[in-house]
Amino acid sequence: MAYQTLYRRYRPQTFGEMRGQEHVVMALRNAVREDRVGHAYLLSGPRGTGKTSAARILAKVLNCANPADGEPCGTCDSCQAIEAGTSFDLHELDAASNNKVDDMRDLLAKVALGTPGRSKVYLLDEVHMLTPGAENALLKTLEEPPDHVVFVLATTEPHKVVPTIRSRTQHLELSLIPTTEMTELVAQIASDADLDVDDEAIAHVVRVGGGSARDTLSALDQVVAAGGVAGVDASDEELLEALAEHTPARALAAVEAATNRGLDPRRIGERLIGQLRSVFLVKMGAAPTQLSEDDQARAKAFAERLTPGEITQALEAVGSSLVDMRQAPDPRIDLEVALVRLCTPSADASVGGLLARIEKLEAALAGGATPALAANAAAPATAPVPRPKPSPPQAATPAPAPPAQPEAPASEAETQAAPSNDGDAAPAMPTGGGRPADRARAALRPRTDSGAPAPKPRPPRREAPAPVPPSMREEQPPADAPPPVEAPATPAPPDEPVASQKEESQEEPVTAQSDAPVEPVPQEAPKAAGSTPSLDDVRSGWLPMLDGLSTAARARFRTGKVDSIEANVLNFVVGSDTELKRCEPYRQEVEAAVAQTFGVPLSLAISIGSASAPTTSSPSPAEDLPQAEVEIDITDLADANVGSATAADRIADVFPGAEIVDQPET
Repeated sequence: MAYQTLYRRYRPQTFGEMRGQEHVVMALRNAVREDRVGHAYLLSGPRGTGKTSAARILAKVLNCANPADGEPCGTCDSCQAIEAGTSFDLHELDAASNNKVDDMRDLLAKVALGTPGRSKVYLLDEVHMLTPGAENALLKTLEEPPDHVVFVLATTEPHKVVPTIRSRTQHLELSLIPTTEMTELVAQIASDADLDVDDEAIAHVVRVGGGSARDTLSALDQVVAAGGVAGVDASDEELLEALAEHTPARALAAVEAATNRGLDPRRIGERLIGQLRSVFLVKMGAAPTQLSEDDQARAKAFAERLTPGEITQALEAVGSSLVDMRQAPDPRIDLEVALVRLCTPSADASVGGLLARIEKLEAALAGGATPALAANAAAPATAPVPRPKPSPPQAATPAPAPPAQPEAPASEAETQAAPSNDGDAAPAMPTGGGRPADRARAALRPRTDSGAPAPKPRPPRREAPAPVPPSMREEQPPADAPPPVEAPATPAPPDEPVASQKEESQEEPVTAQSDAPVEPVPQEAPKAAGSTPSLDDVRSGWLPMLDGLSTAARARFRTGKVDSIEANVLNFVVGSDTELKRCEPYRQEVEAAVAQTFGVPLSLAISIGSASAPTTSSPSPAEDLPQAEVEIDITDLADANVGSATAADRIADVFPGAEIVDQPET
């Protein structure tokens, strides 16, 4: 007699021999015992869990000559014929290959025919493969078959069976066999068949079977034929180690070794998915029953090294790579890319990668680690970077002085005197860079008692002196009188340009005669302090005074006129509300210029009236004086608000004194 595989040789022949399907056995056995067998059953479950065996046992017990307690006797002619596959009472049909309407019509045409036994059982395997037409052809007969006919439909994918068929059957779901029962079954079969296998081989075949009796017994046949467990593939464990240690090189090496042994990349990914699922369930406290004790211990060890976020991210990444493999030119690349991303958390900027790193930091901090240690724990393991050896100490060399700023004012340290060659104290001269005239001005700048430079007032924009009103002018000295000693009326800043370019090119460095700063000679006030200037004096000196203001203030206050002076209040009139709003920001600057020019502080009151141009009693004397080069301070410039200003406003700014008139629509 030819050799028969173990899963066929040891197929269950009674309900009591079925392992791990007690709920299905109880339902069928009670139905037979109480004579309440339904006309149609739907058996679903993973492969190798006993769907076909349960259908055959049901057919045996329904036609058995001597049934006992819902079990077939196994010795009568009907039982022997069903076991041998020669019975006319059991008709098995593969719905995957007989799935057309004609195949179903041929089957239904023979349903009403009688058989030697009491019942005729039709077993349709893989019923989800029927075409829509074949399913519709089966519906009427499946709903009301003859009294002696029982339909048993088997499928591994019950969700693909149409609801109209499921509603006409009793659905019984078979599950994977637990590891403990599978281990007992393998040990019993090995003892009955006199097989030379040890506990390691039994654990190996049970792990390979994964809860399927047929897969487990097929693996046992392979182990017996090979003389033991040889060439066990450990790529799953290697990949888990790589994920736990965050070593991409180890993961790629494991994939390379598995493919060299003949494993398909998709099969590698599916096995890794199974291992990750076991680790995830153990991490969540729901260990699967299909794992042996050794596998549970291994999954628990990896669960302690991986966070739930890392496990979930790994399941998603590997699962996505399996989906992408369908259209990839090289399926191995998708798996390798997914593993590299999982092994390098710092390179994964996705939400799952960030969540995994945060969970690892929280776990490290919960264990009592400091933030620095927790950050190191969340970082991927990398080789330590060697520190450079400290270089031998060298003589300190003075750092080079920074480049001199040509226009920067001299500091107090720079104005200290340096010893000269002949031993005498050198004059107080600044040592910073810049033009000689600027350094001289810095040296002559007045200082306070504490030694700090005195605050400088805002310099005028022109070098020409402000004209004195006619009423305040004094008699000029005779032509043969000696010239007075010149002194700056106000301290000049170091960055103030010289009166003209010609004088600037002919200047020589100025030296002081002593360390004490030279006190400037105060300029004679145009009028006694405390007396209010007349309206004519203010009007005649208004435009020259504006030359010392900023560019924006000068443009705003040229468009109006000085109307009157009442009780230390200078009334200034502008032509429109727009001009009034533009003059308001510069009120304080103009008041300060008025106080400096006329020697009396006056409050500036701006109002709206008729003011097309400023009124002056006489031409400004400044027009007859030589004009110096005007330097514009960029800090006084204001950026134009292009976004809010209209075209008419910008035109009014260009032409001072212009008035905007709204033209009514026609």
